[in-house]
Amino acid sequence: MNNYLIYGVLCFFIGFTAEHIQSHEVSATDKTQVTPSEPTYFSDDLVFNDELYTVVLRVDQQKNSDYLMTVEMLLKKNAYFVSPNSRRDFSGRFTIVWKDVNYLKLDEVLTETPLSVEEFDPHPFVKGPVNWVRVNTTYKQSLKVFSEENFEVSGYLQFTIEPRCSLEKLPFRLSYKNGRLSAVVEGC
Repeated sequence: MNNYLIYGVLCFFIGFTAEHIQSHEVSATDKTQVTPSEPTYFSDDLVFNDELYTVVLRVDQQKNSDYLMTVEMLLKKNAYFVSPNSRRDFSGRFTIVWKDVNYLKLDEVLTETPLSVEEFDPHPFVKGPVNWVRVNTTYKQSLKVFSEENFEVSGYLQFTIEPRCSLEKLPFRLSYKNGRLSAVVEGC
């Protein structure tokens, strides 16, 4: 009889401990999913912080003279903007404006991930289909360097951030020095 009693008590404590550990694991997982993750920056990234967005711009070498410029649009406080893939002509849609790109060949296509979806907007200034970007989105553009000499190219990111309805212009420079292309803040 004592053996059965000891066996029963032992099973009870093992079951209780396993249940107790499992509930901690679930709560730890829940806490991890609720907490938003912060973006990762590298030392040569350009970071533009605003109360409605954070923009991370980086340039990575792919092979030889091929580079990839990546722009991460991280939205805050339910902010949004018009996608470059919107079919209608909006003056404030997301775009990259380049100045004097004699030393670079730019890929015509600016890829968007995830791809925005067209929706109908009843607002009087829009009143029709528009591709609003409402989630964190990454844009990529391929670049090819056509020079052995050092050079600099200027440009800026332009978009209207909503609901503030302000036209944002974020200036940057691409600097090619000693065979390496990198992004730097315009004016520095």
